[in-house]
Amino acid sequence: MSVILLQSLGCFSAMHPLQCVLQAQRCLRWGPLASVSWLLLRTCRAHSGVRSSACPSPETRQEDGVWKDFSSRLATGPTFQHFLRSASVPQEKPSTPDVEDPPPYLTVDELLGRQRKVYLETYGCQMNVNDTEIAWSILQKSGYLRTSNLQEADVVLLVTCSIREKAEQTIWNRLHQLKSLKSKRLRSRVPLRIGILGCMAERLKEEILNREKMVDILAGPDAYRDLPRLLAVAESGQQAANVLLSLDETYADVVPVQTSPSATSAFVSIMRGCDNMCSYCIVPFTRGRERSRPVASILEEVRKLSEQVENSPALLTGLKEVTLLGQNVNSFRDNSEVQFNNAVSTNLSRGFSTNYKAKQGGLRFAYLLDQVSRIDPEMRIRFTSPHPKDFPDEVLQLIHERDNICKQIHLPAQSGSSRVLEAMRRGSDLPGGVGASHTFPCFLKDQAVSKNLV
Repeated sequence: MSVILLQSLGCFSAMHPLQCVLQAQRCLRWGPLASVSWLLLRTCRAHSGVRSSACPSPETRQEDGVWKDFSSRLATGPTFQHFLRSASVPQEKPSTPDVEDPPPYLTVDELLGRQRKVYLETYGCQMNVNDTEIAWSILQKSGYLRTSNLQEADVVLLVTCSIREKAEQTIWNRLHQLKSLKSKRLRSRVPLRIGILGCMAERLKEEILNREKMVDILAGPDAYRDLPRLLAVAESGQQAANVLLSLDETYADVVPVQTSPSATSAFVSIMRGCDNMCSYCIVPFTRGRERSRPVASILEEVRKLSEQVENSPALLTGLKEVTLLGQNVNSFRDNSEVQFNNAVSTNLSRGFSTNYKAKQGGLRFAYLLDQVSRIDPEMRIRFTSPHPKDFPDEVLQLIHERDNICKQIHLPAQSGSSRVLEAMRRGSDLPGGVGASHTFPCFLKDQAVSKNLV
């Protein structure tokens, strides 16, 4: 190769350097070899530079000037480090404090409530009570006001349940009553907007909009952040819906606003959704997959509730207990931090198995319960609803040791044979379920046990 290279240099040394390189590449077919091309270019420049210094041509002087100008600009320009530093600096984006960036078809002003009054009705379980507090917190930040008088409301939102047919029929009957109220609305007032929130909206979706034209908005359990936008779209006379389920929405950064300031207890949602997939249950399809809030956000919310009582003498006779909420509350698992994702396997109650692949790592319910109970020894701690499979011995031992954790356990149970339990996909047979429940008295001698039977 070196002989060929020297011959090439000897043959083309009289040419312009660039022509020399191109001609050599054509002869040797080294087009892709950039390193050889660069060597040829440097050598040819050295050879041609001697001759051109004696009698440089006008074309050579012009090309040299262009090359020098380019080289000087390149030397004084930004380096690669400059672009790295620029990319690492976060770009500040102006935004309205309480309103997220609007979609392109709406303005920030259209997302604001402009003092319109909201009337909220809650149906169903404790999770729906907590959802009502979350939805109201979001609307309050957008400039809406709350009213307890249905007649003066501009927006009526029903937080619904879909666990049984009777629960849905209650909502249909209520919509017929609201239809009369909407039709009698004075033209001088803002049109009344009606919305369906929660599980029924998630299950029936567009069937509600098609069956009851007077419904303006639908919002599933994971779409409460979108309520200001949905209401803004409804103001234009259109129906609006968002029933998308999320894999990560826990509303961890939303501080629920208690609907009753004089309440003696507060609900704190620690997780959402369910992965058990029992054959008779609709929760995984209306609430989505199981995901847990970060432990830090839960502890902060409980701490604020405790400080609220301490700093307000008027509330000293009010808030006395906190109830940790979840569809399967004791399967809590915080994987929000990398250091939490260890390879420790999950401990289940004896006699139980899961319908899904075994999960590993994360901060479990026993850890959360321990940390919550330490915040305020005078505040009672409850939790609901648990699953019998997620009562490992460490949870029962903790309930036994801590005085402020209520000695009460709620156990959903099924009456039937092992064949029926298998068809229900409950994760145990009859002997396994009975054996697990018999371990409770070993830890909780004075406990109260409540059940709902299927």
